[in-house]
Amino acid sequence: MENLIFLIGFRAVGKTTVGKELAVRLGCDFLDTDLIICQRKAASIEQIVKAEGWEGFRHLESEVLAELAECSNSVVATGGGAIMHREPWLVLRRNALIVWLTAPPEALVSRFRQDEGSGENRPSLTGKDISAEILDILKIREPFYRETAHLVIDTEMIEVAKVVDKIQQAYVQKMGRGKK
Repeated sequence: MENLIFLIGFRAVGKTTVGKELAVRLGCDFLDTDLIICQRKAASIEQIVKAEGWEGFRHLESEVLAELAECSNSVVATGGGAIMHREPWLVLRRNALIVWLTAPPEALVSRFRQDEGSGENRPSLTGKDISAEILDILKIREPFYRETAHLVIDTEMIEVAKVVDKIQQAYVQKMGRGKK
């Protein structure tokens, strides 16, 4: 497990966008847990959840997360709920840089509504209005994000390149490697 960075955070914080850019800059592979799950099941997240429920999706997510813990030379964007699988993070925190990307709830609502693929890629977790859902889920997940992350970056008012700069600096510092 070398050269491994995991991006955590709620939906629509920019994990995929930042992860792709960071992987290019570092010369790493980019992996996305949600995409891996969808490819394995040949279905969208929405279809998987309809067929297997959130419990079934979370089981698949846990399996993928455990597999990715053995990766090297990769930047991994995780699903927003991946943080709830506590055991893999104990190992990952020792061997990878964990970056929590955040944004205020209002920004998340705005981004969610602007994303054409939100329904298929980000189905409702609670059946509530998106604003209420975000607030409810963040209350549950924030302590886990906070406890797991080595670095926290608010993505609301910062360019992707600057987020990538910050992660790259933390990566060099944590891993003790020169810039690539």
